Amino acid sequence: MNRKALVLPALMGLLAPVLAACGTTPGAPDGGNAIVVGTTDRFVVDSGSPAPFDPAFAYDTGAEGEALESGEIDMMARAVSPEQIRDLREHPKDGVELSEVPGLEIRYLGFNTDHPSVEDKAVRQAMASVVDRGEIVSNVYGATAEPLHSLIPTSITGHTNAFFERYGEPDRRRAARVLDEVGVATPEKLTLHCTTDHYGSGTAKEFAALRDQLNATDLSDVTVKGTDWSECRPAQKRGDYAVYGLGWFPDFPDPDNYIAPFLDEDNFLNTPYVSTAARNQLIPESRRKADRSAAALPFARLRDIVATDVPVLPLWQGKQHVAARSDVNGVEWTLNASSDLQLWELERGTA
Repeated sequence: MNRKALVLPALMGLLAPVLAACGTTPGAPDGGNAIVVGTTDRFVVDSGSPAPFDPAFAYDTGAEGEALESGEIDMMARAVSPEQIRDLREHPKDGVELSEVPGLEIRYLGFNTDHPSVEDKAVRQAMASVVDRGEIVSNVYGATAEPLHSLIPTSITGHTNAFFERYGEPDRRRAARVLDEVGVATPEKLTLHCTTDHYGSGTAKEFAALRDQLNATDLSDVTVKGTDWSECRPAQKRGDYAVYGLGWFPDFPDPDNYIAPFLDEDNFLNTPYVSTAARNQLIPESRRKADRSAAALPFARLRDIVATDVPVLPLWQGKQHVAARSDVNGVEWTLNASSDLQLWELERGTA
């Protein structure tokens, strides 16, 4: 029986048992040459019962890349590393095709605005003045990302480059002036917290680059501390971290889904930051507009609030790449405008 696995991230884990049941069983018309979906489990469809495997397989992009080239798996989605994309572009592999689709994922720095080291928004504004997003994207993520100057990414209605409009190109003198005006002593000690196992291998390089950029100004004395996601996320929500890095992927492609989770009551970050105008006026006003383009004014004010107070600092937005064997058809339709996986679009064809 010719079984193959399509490796996807863990968000498909809840659907995987159902999808596994759609695999080929002995005696099927296609002779067992079906696409079987695996996430944190690798499914072997013999008697209809999935067999677990080492979850590291699903997150080790190097191992997945080798498995894709060998034909052990059929497709990689949302797990293709920058190095793999560069390699596939510069050195195409026989039987493997790379596709780029619009991305909705964003990454950002978040701040515990009650923490003494960053409670003064001048400190956060100074960081916004010197972070070089372009350098991070170019040196760390390459073709998989682009700089982001707003919580709302470029592919979503309501996007503007609010942070660039306010802070412009990275400028140490502007940052020093902002800190001097409020009497912040420099260099200020800060620790950037990040997860070591949730967003991929690029996170460590990204935070090293951020550290180096901030320290190069002589206005900050920054260190980086990485922890497992199981420890990092609860600590962030408790308010243990002054500055931390997280990612966001929306439930649906609407500007509200990039604003409310960070500014509304009971938000995703459990942040102490409160903008009364955002919570009581602008977010409710934007939601009353069925025509989302008609909500441009409240979203413009919300973007300005974020860029001024800097409760979060947008860094980059992702581009999604899918690598698949040449005999898998429908890859271009697998991710829709919401970046939802449409696995029913896949079928076995001819290479």
